Amino acid sequence: MIPEVREPVMNTPSNTDSATSERPNPLGITGDSKPTVPVFSCIVYVCKTADGTIRGRVANLAGDDSGEISATGNSERDVLLNVTREFKARVLTMHRENQEIAWIDPPQPPLDNEQVRFVPVHL
Repeated sequence: MIPEVREPVMNTPSNTDSATSERPNPLGITGDSKPTVPVFSCIVYVCKTADGTIRGRVANLAGDDSGEISATGNSERDVLLNVTREFKARVLTMHRENQEIAWIDPPQPPLDNEQVRFVPVHL
């Protein structure tokens, strides 16, 4: 006799669960009360410099009094972390103060030695 094969039972929520499910919403966030989190695209041009370090600069946000957002480091990860941190701080300040965000649209094209990175940034 061949044993019956049964599908395993999974206790994970399904994408098709409806809002009328008997499961409670653990955070109590429903409908219009859900907070909206602004998301912005940070375009970063990265390249390796002559001394072997990595340089990155934000291409789609104009500089302020402190200048262009850029960073150098030993790894692309460090550079991206530093420039997106500064990008977020500047955009957050402008957003909170209801200032127009100084986008560069379209950004200047990257230089021949630069590669493009797109980093989504949540405020």
